[in-house]
Amino acid sequence: MVKKPAKLILVTDDEPDAVEVIAAKLESIGYGTLKAYSGEESIEAARKNKPDLLFLDIRMSPMDGWEVASAMKNDGELKDIPIIMLTGMELTLEDIMNRAHLIENYIMKSDATREKMREAIEDVLTARTAAERILSMAGKSGVQKEMLRELKDRYMRKFTQYRNIKKLYNLYSLLYGENSVEQKAVLLACLKKGLEQQAEDLSRLEMMLVAQQPAKKSPGKKAPRKGAAIN
Repeated sequence: MVKKPAKLILVTDDEPDAVEVIAAKLESIGYGTLKAYSGEESIEAARKNKPDLLFLDIRMSPMDGWEVASAMKNDGELKDIPIIMLTGMELTLEDIMNRAHLIENYIMKSDATREKMREAIEDVLTARTAAERILSMAGKSGVQKEMLRELKDRYMRKFTQYRNIKKLYNLYSLLYGENSVEQKAVLLACLKKGLEQQAEDLSRLEMMLVAQQPAKKSPGKKAPRKGAAIN
């Protein structure tokens, strides 16, 4: 039996020891890895190998992690590669406000256990796979093409909104922690409420997308002509 290829993750950090440690952890939990030691090398490796995901440090020179992420999201070939920041720099409010759209998650090196990395990876890759599966099933359903196209568009918008809200909730939780002041707690509560609503809307759309149209009625007796006698 041919073994299914492992998901390929590109690890980028200008500290070689950090790259080796992270790559070893990823390989020990079943992922394939690529290694890059600068921003420029990371972009080149991503373009050549098309990894499933990128783990990226921020504090690099001359091209830092945010510059790498921005360059990739503005590159037609690389923009769909998800990025998780794995760094020693603490998350800031400015990062969330101005740069959250560039990444899928943010992990501190001090918290980068195998389980933490696995959870972050599976959250990103499983969500994408689920969306692709739903759309594939929709394409095989009996929904009319025009309606299917409209539902797919609505689904992808909802899916994107849901992922963005979930990401913001996770980032704000990481920034403020559990011991947040009342104002910050209210912000997290609002984000959580929005996330729950988006999840409900997304679930309804998924049901609409994969629902089969009623089967066509099998041909039976013709309806009697107007005025014809009925026995």
